[in-house]
Amino acid sequence: MLMEPSVYEYPSIFRRVHMEKSGEIEEETEFLKKVWRRHLKKPVRRALDIASGNSPHGQILAREGIRVVGVDRSPTMIVAGKTESRAEVGVRFYKRKIAKFSIPEPHFDVAFFMSETFPVLISNRDLLSHLRSVGRVLRRGGLYCVDIDKMDRLRMVHERRRWQRRKVRTADAMIQVTTYDRPFPWHSGMQSIFELECQIQFPDRTVTTRDVIPIRYTIPPLLELAAMASGMFEMIAVYTDLSFVTSLDECDRRRMGVLRKI
Repeated sequence: MLMEPSVYEYPSIFRRVHMEKSGEIEEETEFLKKVWRRHLKKPVRRALDIASGNSPHGQILAREGIRVVGVDRSPTMIVAGKTESRAEVGVRFYKRKIAKFSIPEPHFDVAFFMSETFPVLISNRDLLSHLRSVGRVLRRGGLYCVDIDKMDRLRMVHERRRWQRRKVRTADAMIQVTTYDRPFPWHSGMQSIFELECQIQFPDRTVTTRDVIPIRYTIPPLLELAAMASGMFEMIAVYTDLSFVTSLDECDRRRMGVLRKI
């Protein structure tokens, strides 16, 4: 049995492991475009996809004529994105860490963060550094849309404890997914430490991956405070469950903070 560092080394598998539903990427992309039309006076021509992975949202936008650039730390995901993206309308990628980055590109009209990765910015220093990095590559008045899952069942544990076990099937593998909660200091910036273990059964071999992910769930007031503290943004809206009418009290799955570059 082989041990690999991360399920993110397998682009065709990780989205299924994270329970991405059919049509979800298209729905998210359509909502992003609605937010941009609501809050911007001019059409979006340049967009930055942060923690892009293989940039499925960016690939849709690029096919519609928007110039898209993706930033991600995983070379495997970037290679997958370049392979999937058509050359004539492809997404340009840069390998960068999200906490602090710079890229040799003109200013963007919008930036978006549509993965579950934003909560890994657990320290105040990293959160502010990230916002300043994004702010420096956005034009004045540009928008930064941050999508964060709702987590309302957080619990402190005193020892590593199994949370969930399920099976996932892809075209070329069967995956046994096991998740764990892990203890963490009460005084830290974290709300949980999430451990994801995947036993991936390919036809010719079995691979086990393990990802240990410290998490800080940035609730809307904290995102607003961080936006102000960065000196780069103001928060102008919060939308729930890809809707303009669902209230935060009615939130079922996710929320999106909309920041404007000042």
